[in-house]
Amino acid sequence: MVTMHSALVDTTMSPASSASPPICCVMVKEAMAVALANTLAGFVETLSSCTGEHAIEHALSAFHPDLPHGAGLIMISNAYWKRFAEVAGARMAAIARAMGKADATRPEDFLAALAEMQQACGVDTLRLADYGVREEDCGKIAENAVVTMGGLFRADPRKLESGEIEDIIRESI
Repeated sequence: MVTMHSALVDTTMSPASSASPPICCVMVKEAMAVALANTLAGFVETLSSCTGEHAIEHALSAFHPDLPHGAGLIMISNAYWKRFAEVAGARMAAIARAMGKADATRPEDFLAALAEMQQACGVDTLRLADYGVREEDCGKIAENAVVTMGGLFRADPRKLESGEIEDIIRESI
């Protein structure tokens, strides 16, 4: 006897059947994978630390509460990570390889993989300006990031200066 739960999550088909599983089965399976990824990410954040990117995004959301946290992280990611290419090149190349770029050897390979992933997900055109962030806001947002969550910047590959934090925001508008 098949339970309701196993019927929803079992997307295998018998060899004699050529029919695709119902879309609800696939969606449940994908939702479970996202939930697991979210849980594992929480473990990582608990056992290690977030980086300054999170501090910047939380400051952005503090001033612009309609800005979803994940979208904010996406929008500042390219401007943020490119600042570490000179000091974290080997780590960035390793991340690119983990993202599927088997021949990655340079930090630019990670930045390219990040941009490609954003494009594939249809989020590459998101801009902070779409949520009301203006260039004249950069200073107060950068200051808020450092004052309220400055400890997260200690996890960065190198110290970011205040002007660089402002530039990350500015480049993402």
